[in-house]
Amino acid sequence: MKIEYNPEYKNNLKVTEFIEKLPSRFEQEGSVLFSGRNVIKSFVINPADNILKQVVVKRYKFPNAIQRIAYSFFRASKAARAFHNAAQLRTRGIDTPREIAYIEEWKSGLFTYGYFITGFDGAPGIAERLTEPKEFDRDLATDFARFAAHLHSRGILHHDLNSTNVLYHSGEEHYRFSIIDINRMKLYPLGKYPSDRECMENLTRFCGRMDLFEHVAGEYVKARGWAADTVRKMIRVKKHHDRQWERRKAFLKKITFK
Repeated sequence: MKIEYNPEYKNNLKVTEFIEKLPSRFEQEGSVLFSGRNVIKSFVINPADNILKQVVVKRYKFPNAIQRIAYSFFRASKAARAFHNAAQLRTRGIDTPREIAYIEEWKSGLFTYGYFITGFDGAPGIAERLTEPKEFDRDLATDFARFAAHLHSRGILHHDLNSTNVLYHSGEEHYRFSIIDINRMKLYPLGKYPSDRECMENLTRFCGRMDLFEHVAGEYVKARGWAADTVRKMIRVKKHHDRQWERRKAFLKKITFK
């Protein structure tokens, strides 16, 4: 078993005891927050500590044979990537739940399970006020567009930038945001930035609603200082992305039910 701690917690006895026993306790203990391909649970480590009074543990699904080889010899596991991405995000001024540690389980020299342990962020996802209601919250959509522009201007492409992975916090004048599910990201070296096309394609991921996307695209263009007619290009990119996605879904459905 491999464990890496956030330096803030590696000498905390309650944390290290919890982490070392976690794989054997995970199935029977904790409160389930989500159960699907991955399983997410909450635990209490130290009720008196602001962060440790409720922590979140994400256990990533058991990898297939090719993934096991890749994670064992060639590529960092999802848990390791999420852990290191969290630290990088914070240095770039982007909020995400505090990383505490990650665990990798190994058997017969091969990777099996990964666990990512963080603090708890109880804020809701933007989906509840943007993609789910008939009338979306225009103020929240505007602030989200500015946040997306801020991400890209910091050299960050979140490859799961959907409306459930962006959490919002109410402020006096504007909303604040934090991001989760951060194992799939591209972080450019400081001083390097994604191309305009990459940014446009990245923004297509957050919703399937064209009315919402058009509003966000318009505000994003303003935040980036781009020409106003760039919105039309962003809409074309979005429509192309959605067509490709529908074709992919149809193909997968076809081969699944053959």
